[in-house]
Amino acid sequence: MNRKGTNEVDEEPSHKGAMPKLPSELITEILIRLPVKSLCRFRCVCKRWRSLISDPHFVKLHLDRAERKRLILGSYSLHSVDCEPPLDDRVVAEQLDFPLKENLNLNDNYVEIFGSSNGLLCIMPKPKRFFVFNPTTGESREIPFLSVAPPSDTNVNQSNLFGFGYAPSVDDYKFVRVSYGCITNVFSLRTNLWKTVQEKFDYDLSGSLSLGTYLHGSVHWVARINEGPVVIVAFDLSEEKFKELPLPAAIPNFDLFNVGVLRGCLCLLHSSGLSIHHEFWLMNEYGMKDSWRQILIAEPYSFLKPLCYWKTNKILMAKDLTQLVLCHPKDGTCKDFMVEGMPIEFHADLYVESLVSPNFFVGT
Repeated sequence: MNRKGTNEVDEEPSHKGAMPKLPSELITEILIRLPVKSLCRFRCVCKRWRSLISDPHFVKLHLDRAERKRLILGSYSLHSVDCEPPLDDRVVAEQLDFPLKENLNLNDNYVEIFGSSNGLLCIMPKPKRFFVFNPTTGESREIPFLSVAPPSDTNVNQSNLFGFGYAPSVDDYKFVRVSYGCITNVFSLRTNLWKTVQEKFDYDLSGSLSLGTYLHGSVHWVARINEGPVVIVAFDLSEEKFKELPLPAAIPNFDLFNVGVLRGCLCLLHSSGLSIHHEFWLMNEYGMKDSWRQILIAEPYSFLKPLCYWKTNKILMAKDLTQLVLCHPKDGTCKDFMVEGMPIEFHADLYVESLVSPNFFVGT
């Protein structure tokens, strides 16, 4: 213990016979290749390392190299699953600590996941309690509650939409709430403030899934033009404006749809529990209608979410809120993906292990 009463030493450790001090550039190049949990421990080595590992430039460099992805399963708790376990290792769902976990009745409170970006998740462990949470470092930050009264001429039975993601051009993380089909509110982690966006949302949300999908700086939902066709609506987090994306040709307009992401491409999927389906669509070039490609699945589904490619050649997907399956994209054949300790029912998402802190902007 040093003279200040902490376990952190003032300078790099020096021992008789130890290697000479390494140049700062080389230390950085070594550290950015290490996993997040190791770096969190190494913050205690010395002040210099703590300052380096906490520096925003280092965090970004580490994020740019981040390759280790994990599944997050939201149920009556949160579970994390390694997407790249060692060969022939068991795949195990690890239960996480998360905000309010100790205060929950885990038989009553379903932990909702409202988006994932750069290692940060937006979760709702209790009704109307939203947190931005880094499941790798354990850091979290609560989003202040916002009460919005519906206009007198609005159908209050319409759904609320939620989304979370990163706005790259302004270096900010934002949480979006579309209330009662017309009021759009945005919370900024940088300013720690809510604001109302004067951008009209003229869509019918009846039957829309509330969870938005983040991709390319925008949050995406599927909605219906009032008494008209189904469209993909994207909210640009930097410009804070809505836009529409084209749908595949010849899709059934009467059906319910959801959006997902697979290897950086937008997906369109059926989300009706009333019928079964054998296909989904992948947009190879963002915003280009002609780039939609249909992917057939031999095993029928009523709800599907593509997650990632498993060992490069099979698609790992969450099916009907109860299964994880591996699908071969060439012939559509599927097999169950076995995970020990997996909850019986769950919503699934994907996150990358990162050092990004939800509290980075506080006090700046």
